[in-house]
Amino acid sequence: MSFLKSKPATSDNQAYGLIKSTYSPVMNQGVGANNFLSALLTGQGDTTGASAGYQNYLQQAGYAPAMREMTRGTIGTQAAGGLLNSGSTQRALQSRGAEINQGFYNNYLQQLTGLSGLGLQAGGLVTNAGSRSTGGSPSTLGSIASTVGGIASIFSDRRLKHTIQKVGEFADGLGVYLFSYLGRSERHRGVMADEVERLRPWALGPQIAGYATVNYGAL
Repeated sequence: MSFLKSKPATSDNQAYGLIKSTYSPVMNQGVGANNFLSALLTGQGDTTGASAGYQNYLQQAGYAPAMREMTRGTIGTQAAGGLLNSGSTQRALQSRGAEINQGFYNNYLQQLTGLSGLGLQAGGLVTNAGSRSTGGSPSTLGSIASTVGGIASIFSDRRLKHTIQKVGEFADGLGVYLFSYLGRSERHRGVMADEVERLRPWALGPQIAGYATVNYGAL
């Protein structure tokens, strides 16, 4: 009566290769970001790499233009007040420069923290990618879809959105939009990464599989 025996449960990952190849770079970036974050905060580990990464971030985020603009503005203000040659000019430059330095450094730490979290999310997605169960346990496709949706919701790339409607605008021209992600009907409110890149480049997050993200905490 062996034909009456229940068939043992089996499972496999149908899309594991594709998902792994797509999200492995994100996982690796997350590990690197976590290592850099640890080095900057503890002074241990790859401090040289972390410092080099910070210098590269400053270059990409427009640190030099920001400092030049600050210097011009401060000197102009001091000159208008007849204080250009006084010690207050130097103190004002130092104070404002310290504020800008701290702001860029905090943003860099936020970027590393976000990238580390994305790597962790990607790792969870790869772990559960394409699972299919038969003969006893329920399918995990629903949970996988939920995971994919959770990761998709961090994207601010216009190419991943539809039914985009502009509903507001910041003083510098950065738009606020209502939109839905491709394949989904839920409405979200946020910004577009291409506009952030043009108007507030320091708030861009890491790219994932060629798509842009935004660090909303830095906007």
